Amino acid sequence: MLVADIGGTQSRFFRFSCEAGEISIKEGRTISSAHRSFAEMLGEILTTWPETTKKIKDVSLLVFAAAGPVREGRVFMTNARFSVDPAVAGRFFPRAYCLVMNDFEAQAWACLTESMRTASLILPGRMAGAGVPSGDFPSLSGLDRKASPVAVTGAGTGLGAAWLMPGRAMDDAPFVLSSEAGHMVFPFENAAPERDVAAFLSDRHGGVQVTAEHVLSGPGLSLLHEYLSGRAEDPAVFTREPGFAASSCCRLFARFYGRFCRMIALALLPQAVVLSGGVAGRTPVLVRHPEFSREFFRASGEQKRFLESLPVWLNVHPQAGLWGAARAGAAWMQGRGRP
Repeated sequence: MLVADIGGTQSRFFRFSCEAGEISIKEGRTISSAHRSFAEMLGEILTTWPETTKKIKDVSLLVFAAAGPVREGRVFMTNARFSVDPAVAGRFFPRAYCLVMNDFEAQAWACLTESMRTASLILPGRMAGAGVPSGDFPSLSGLDRKASPVAVTGAGTGLGAAWLMPGRAMDDAPFVLSSEAGHMVFPFENAAPERDVAAFLSDRHGGVQVTAEHVLSGPGLSLLHEYLSGRAEDPAVFTREPGFAASSCCRLFARFYGRFCRMIALALLPQAVVLSGGVAGRTPVLVRHPEFSREFFRASGEQKRFLESLPVWLNVHPQAGLWGAARAGAAWMQGRGRP
């Protein structure tokens, strides 16, 4: 398989092999997503990977996970200028079948791969004291075999969300429900400072209603910092400052992230929540801050008890999307799942 995780900022292309349903990673390349077309991107891959061009040309399956909705068999990129089109890929790889999916569909499939073995618990939920090894998701140990899903969400260049459905019985294949939940209108409170943050973000986005992705993304974090400090800076700069963990920017972003995760949790009543994406991966304090958990548990009655039962994981594996896309490809080759 040639597998790609195509984001708004950068794209990773790696070869995987699949033997008897077991996948293993081979060599790969990471390139910029700043291309005018998908054909231009694939052309760069073939010209910058000369020592393995024959191996790439001989792949039998292409799996492209890209940041955008899937419509009419293509992924229309949300934060890039091109669409990921199997017909275009077919001109470069005439012998291969091509699967395309939303990038967070791949992140959900990643919960069934070894990329979850390095995941850490943000909130223990009902798994506290259960003796379940951290990150032991490939066999779904620690998860109940029932209809309730695993909610997967995360902020990066944009904001994605999907649900992994484990299956009711041991012989049921898992499958994934993708979504565009990041484009829901974000529920700010009508009081300072949230009301003023909402007005600032709306103005910066041309007066539109502010979506969750406008708030919870790398660009959203940068704009929040600009609103609070008056300085336009890249998150890589200000999140490394010694006092960032105690700053208003960190506290507010953590609050907003916790609120969105609570919304996701109450939407389909999952049995676990998995966070991924580059924002928390590079700056874990944004989801480990006390304001995140305070906002996540901000409910009453049965809703609060349910939220308190949920384990919340953080998966910062840099190749999780690739592993997830490869897992979906392996399921397709076995005639299982619904990638």
